[in-house]
Amino acid sequence: MSSLVQMVEKELKIPRKQLVEEGVKQFLEMELRNLSIQIKKVAGRYGVSSFDELWQKLETGKVAESECLDDLTKLEYLELEKKKIAKLLRKAVKE
Repeated sequence: MSSLVQMVEKELKIPRKQLVEEGVKQFLEMELRNLSIQIKKVAGRYGVSSFDELWQKLETGKVAESECLDDLTKLEYLELEKKKIAKLLRKAVKE
């Protein structure tokens, strides 16, 4: 472990396991917020809130494939990452 963790553990008398677990939870929560912001930013360009909604606009011809293909791919990736992190966070909270 890093010397910072050791220092905090010693100075605040918090067990290392608790520090690491709380740190991981905080990290996951921050990542989840960041991904949500990125999803809103990309989806907002098309007046949608998700990959599925953008895909539907593409299928109905309301947006051209050439116009949204990169963002569609990015949204798919961001949403998958968000689901993965949310699942990890749920597990971390249960423990």
